[in-house]
Amino acid sequence: MTRRTAIVAAAVILAAGTIWRFTRPPPRSDQELIHSLYDDAIRASEERRVSDAVAGLSERFRGQGLDKPGVKQLVAANTLRGNWVVVRMAGLRIEVTGETARAVVDLVATRSGAGKALADLLPADGNAWRVDCRLEREPEGWRIVGATWVDQSLVDALAGPPAPRPDPAGSGAGLDPAPAR
Repeated sequence: MTRRTAIVAAAVILAAGTIWRFTRPPPRSDQELIHSLYDDAIRASEERRVSDAVAGLSERFRGQGLDKPGVKQLVAANTLRGNWVVVRMAGLRIEVTGETARAVVDLVATRSGAGKALADLLPADGNAWRVDCRLEREPEGWRIVGATWVDQSLVDALAGPPAPRPDPAGSGAGLDPAPAR
């Protein structure tokens, strides 16, 4: 390779690197990453991909007496039997503090009704829950390490969750699962 060819090659590489640096999309925020964790789980649940539906749970997950395999069994039982055909997120609030996050998500799952209004499906054909989650950043990304959930009315689910309250003890119990409205 001649010196001239080496200089041209270096200039092309430098120009390509500069273009890539200034045109690449900005990194996603923690809130966007956590939001996509829930979106991916919902889509996987609707598509009956049970392992993918629980991929956002940490191996250390504990919630209401269940570990990750227990949640996987719960999701499998409900999705494969057709109890949850359509799953929708009615609202999501996220608060990130360093390497931990708290999220409150309102979910509505129905047994039928693609294309129907939620009001036409509940309560006879579905359920609504408020799920309070504690997340931590792990090497593979944000993972849910703890959660509690309660049944709720469609009205409350559609109103959306309240902002997460601080959890001074770090126990995962700082979110009020069913705040008074």
